[in-house]
Amino acid sequence: MQELLMRAFPVVMPSGQKYWTVIDDDLEIVPVADHWLRNLRFGRDRAELTTKAYAGSLALYLRWCRATSRPWPSAGRDLGLFMVWLKYTPAPRDGVAVVVRSGPGADPVRCERRINRVLVAVRGLLSYAVSAGEAPRGVLGQIYELADSRDLPAEATGEDGGLFYRLRPVHRLREPVADVARRRRARMRTGVVQTVKASSGSSRTRRPRTP
Repeated sequence: MQELLMRAFPVVMPSGQKYWTVIDDDLEIVPVADHWLRNLRFGRDRAELTTKAYAGSLALYLRWCRATSRPWPSAGRDLGLFMVWLKYTPAPRDGVAVVVRSGPGADPVRCERRINRVLVAVRGLLSYAVSAGEAPRGVLGQIYELADSRDLPAEATGEDGGLFYRLRPVHRLREPVADVARRRRARMRTGVVQTVKASSGSSRTRRPRTP
């Protein structure tokens, strides 16, 4: 049994700039996803690769919505089921999405980090759809909950340490602590670049040495 396939697709503008969108089996662009991805690329100056990653994530979400007969604007309340689907449903092979029902003891096909990244894109799409009038306002209450700063570490609350409120995603998997620590160390090694003033008044860039 086969299901309708959604996929990420590159779009080249007349200027030569590129972004990624989502198309279906009929090669038709999914309008609301296209509007959001195009706005991210050109309205918010996000990288092309960011739109590529988001388009791939949205293709998974829209594929799940179609496979389970759920309207995408209101499927946010069932993201927990989507997370299970992501964990055990393999990617299409040779452009064909085959319906697979994994039994007990099956190995996950996507890790916690990958699933969380997909959910970031889905929440972005649904939030944009609400602002554009393409989804009901109640969707935001399905994907976010109101939280305060008391559950944040001290370094994240700022110098004043005052109480503030924020929106916290409802659906998120806990990533292994080792993976989080490894990524944090990698960012410290490769993401920190300091500009040091030379004695002559010119500047030079110094990169931290990798231990």
